[in-house]
Amino acid sequence: MSKTKLIPGLLFALGVSLHANEPAMTTAPVRSFMLDKEDMSVKVSYNRVNDTIDIFDLKQKELGSTANFGTIGDSSGLDISLAYGVDEFYALFYNYEHLTLNYIDSQLKNNKNDLFLKVLVYRNPTAFFETLTADVGYVRNSADDLDIKDSAQLNKMIQKVNPIPGLSIDGSVISYKNKLLVYYDAVTNKPISPFVRIGDLSDNSLYLRLLTGFHYETNIVDLYTGLKYTKINTTVSIEPHDAEPMNTHLRNAGYEPVNLDRNEKTWFLGFNYTVEFGNFILDTNYEYLTIWGRSDAIKKTDDNHIINAALSYIVNKNLLVFVGGKLMLHQFNGVIPYLYNKYTKNKYDKKYGYAKIGFVYNFDTSKLFGSATSTGYTSY
Repeated sequence: MSKTKLIPGLLFALGVSLHANEPAMTTAPVRSFMLDKEDMSVKVSYNRVNDTIDIFDLKQKELGSTANFGTIGDSSGLDISLAYGVDEFYALFYNYEHLTLNYIDSQLKNNKNDLFLKVLVYRNPTAFFETLTADVGYVRNSADDLDIKDSAQLNKMIQKVNPIPGLSIDGSVISYKNKLLVYYDAVTNKPISPFVRIGDLSDNSLYLRLLTGFHYETNIVDLYTGLKYTKINTTVSIEPHDAEPMNTHLRNAGYEPVNLDRNEKTWFLGFNYTVEFGNFILDTNYEYLTIWGRSDAIKKTDDNHIINAALSYIVNKNLLVFVGGKLMLHQFNGVIPYLYNKYTKNKYDKKYGYAKIGFVYNFDTSKLFGSATSTGYTSY
């Protein structure tokens, strides 16, 4: 076997081709191999789907009107990922994803922060499965509150989330039991227009992922599985919550804020396949996840299939540019957990995906700061 240099890495690892028949850089979202000591990798990508950029043909077939609670429309986003090889046995990874989604006639701006430590458990270059690593991580999704102020959508939300017969809101006027109620701000003396607020949008997860892999000439294969525990927070309320006597009348009518907090657990498994040909690299990733611990009220779609693919061009030994896409067969189920609840569950049999374009850049920090050179622990 010819000597091969691997700088694999989770999410994006970047390597250097020393011979024509060896593995090189990759944009794959998960990797079993370690980074070399003091190597750092940076990945940046822009994600987008709309009527023009719709590589999975989802707009007409799958998405529908975003005026419906739980239906997701166009999106755009930016992903930034960093990795650093601490030493032969440990590497640190941080991934930030910002995604703006058209959602319920508004825009939901989700921020995802994913931080994990990769630990080398086993390595034997002569074995078929050359390496075994473990990722221990924490991930958080969060978004600002969504305020639903359009009268038609607001009334749909009230009757869907907490039905109150005979209640309707039109601007600042509340109609209930043949009465028209208008409330005024005590300071400005202006009419108060009630609205529905979807708040506390967040989920926090701890996870453990085990990975193994092997390479042959210009091919890399990784297999992985793991468990994730997630705590989810969401509330739905009519605001302003301190407007009296409006809230007293609403409570008398039977209205109470809705709490959608819950916990759930996820088991996932997947694989990557990477192949280099000429100056190009093809990365493919498939992941399946199944979720349990949900109450009967929200059991509808409890799994997801996620597919990533990217075609990359090797600009030089440190830089790679790519185009690709991500497809989820059940929207963001298990990906952004707080979006799934008993009111949106019927929407999660739909597909969702987007195109992406970006670059990967790798460098050796020992050369920047004059420290010891890389140990070459991942070299063969």
